[in-house]
Amino acid sequence: LELMIRRGLSREAFGKPIARLGKNTEVIAKARIELEAMRLMVLRAAKAMDTMGNAEARVWVSAVKAMVPIRVCAIIDEAIQVFGATGVSQWTPLSRMYASQRTLRLADGPDEVHWHVVGRNEIARYEGEDNDTTRAARTQEGMFSGPA
Repeated sequence: LELMIRRGLSREAFGKPIARLGKNTEVIAKARIELEAMRLMVLRAAKAMDTMGNAEARVWVSAVKAMVPIRVCAIIDEAIQVFGATGVSQWTPLSRMYASQRTLRLADGPDEVHWHVVGRNEIARYEGEDNDTTRAARTQEGMFSGPA
């Protein structure tokens, strides 16, 4: 994010820094929000491991493993766009960062495995349920039923 912003402020088009042109401000805002959301997901997974144990926290860990590398790759890709051709050259760390994050999507099983763990957990929460009150309560508590 820092590299993207610094380059966006130093690179100009039409007499203005490109960080202030078009949707680049929105791209920067979304990157900041997504980074904070990912940090919170990691902290939630860590808390679940501490309080529930590794086996019970697996859905949180799978959610992090599925979401974080994909979103980080997308943010790095946006940074590469801000840099232009320089973004994929040896003069910036962005191409190495992208390759490293992309590798993480395979290192502990493909994304689909982690999506499956999360999806299976969600489905299991509702199986065999025929009570409307229970259904409404579960809908309110969100995706995971671990500690807040």
